[in-house]
Amino acid sequence: MILETQCKSALSKHEHEFPTSWDVNPYRGCTMGCRYCFAQYSHKYLNMSNFFSDIVVKTNIAEILYSELRKKTWKGEQIKLGGISDIYQHAEKKYKLLPQLIDVLKKTRNPVFIQSKSTLILRDFELIKELAKYTTVDIATSICTFDETAQKIIEPGAPSAQERMEMLSQFTGICRHTIVSFMPVIPLISDSDENLETTFRLTKEFGIDSIIAYPLHLRGNLKKPFLKLVQTHFSEIYFQFSELYKTADLNEIYAADLFQKISGIRHKYQLYGSYSIVQPQDNQLSLFP
Repeated sequence: MILETQCKSALSKHEHEFPTSWDVNPYRGCTMGCRYCFAQYSHKYLNMSNFFSDIVVKTNIAEILYSELRKKTWKGEQIKLGGISDIYQHAEKKYKLLPQLIDVLKKTRNPVFIQSKSTLILRDFELIKELAKYTTVDIATSICTFDETAQKIIEPGAPSAQERMEMLSQFTGICRHTIVSFMPVIPLISDSDENLETTFRLTKEFGIDSIIAYPLHLRGNLKKPFLKLVQTHFSEIYFQFSELYKTADLNEIYAADLFQKISGIRHKYQLYGSYSIVQPQDNQLSLFP
């Protein structure tokens, strides 16, 4: 189901700077279908039942964002496009909200962090390239596994990890940072030596700037359905997996071993995960060229 709506506000603030404190979400719900998505809970506030198929489209979001970014009280902080839904999900092919939002950011010269799994972002490559002349642009994609069988179960609506890497690499040298978000690393599914090695190796080979990696957490209402998914599709690891998640967070001993392995591969490829939020005074591209 698609529900078109008029939003009253475009900017959404949260406490955690990950990677910024401000999100802009043109869509609610997401057809990427990632079963580990933390935002699934948010649909209950909309009285909608299926986060993966019931999609809310904020048709006027560009107009509202332009108004908010022009307020005297706005400090020009970096915003993130897409915090709870993929901004280039399937509905974007029809509604084309992103070109409008990119135009707003260009007019206001506001720094932005863009994250998407979708290769549809390449439709707007020239627009993003132009935007980067006027303000700071960072782009990230998230990776889970290069095992396509597992990926189709866990991320059924998303392109392959290889396609995402290839997409992201095209923005290297155009944006300030290109970042692989290797999140979540799923124990016993995507934390094999082969998958860890492949992710870091391809990040290096594609010339992507940095990579962050963090294991799956199962907080709130996410734990029960994800355990059911593992039981249904990965039954051979179900018992061990459920033992690792007696709480919402990964078993501490297992997590420490995982971080140690990741640290070793980071050192091998000299790929790190440092990231700095753009402060208004640091946005050195704010003048027209």
